[in-house]
Amino acid sequence: MFKKMLTILISSLLIGNIVAWFSGAAPIDFKKIDYSKTEVEQLEFLTAELGEDQSDPELMLQLGQLYSYHNEINRAGELLGAAYQQDPQNMLIKASYFSNEGKLAGAMFDPAMGLYKLFRLRQAMNQVDEAALQASSDFDVRLVRLLTFSFVGEVSGHFDRVFEDEDWFIPLIEKDTDAFPTEVRQLVYLALANAYRVKGQDNRDELNIALDYFQKAESLAECPNTMQDACEQLSQVVVTLGEA
Repeated sequence: MFKKMLTILISSLLIGNIVAWFSGAAPIDFKKIDYSKTEVEQLEFLTAELGEDQSDPELMLQLGQLYSYHNEINRAGELLGAAYQQDPQNMLIKASYFSNEGKLAGAMFDPAMGLYKLFRLRQAMNQVDEAALQASSDFDVRLVRLLTFSFVGEVSGHFDRVFEDEDWFIPLIEKDTDAFPTEVRQLVYLALANAYRVKGQDNRDELNIALDYFQKAESLAECPNTMQDACEQLSQVVVTLGEA
């Protein structure tokens, strides 16, 4: 039972980095995000559980996700890669593994002037999309895609999927709000707010949609620690619209 609850908690985390996942040949610095007290407890529990059963792909997935969301991407890559090798038909593992691969692509130095880096990123993003297409009714898999493409942006090659996922998530959440944890609903709103911020640029209508989603997210809970950069950027939208 505790393991099941832990999965839900970890699923409420997110890749919350407002950084370009592709910036030419130079490595991107994914700064480590501090763990909260609850997350430290999750980390200790998962590490102990995995120590007792080192072949459990679900435990590898959960611990790997936790590392990835806090930008320990090399550790995450090892665990998620091992989980994917063991269970390649698990679409949540596949989506999580290749989402982290996108970060690893961004963090690498590419002597080919960024061409290989872009190729590696696009290949990873294609796999994230494929996982979500194969598990189109799976909330968690589609959430990974939404969060990933929202923050990778146009360079993912699949940015339009964010708005397809919007059409899937919003009616589902609004139909039965109580069925989804507050943290999960908040993350959907923050991801969509960021996507409209990226899409909008100087388009006031798009920025107003971003602001609306951001205010919905703010009304639910404080900004999660993995999303501080995103919340700061979205707060700027509020200032910009207020000054316009």
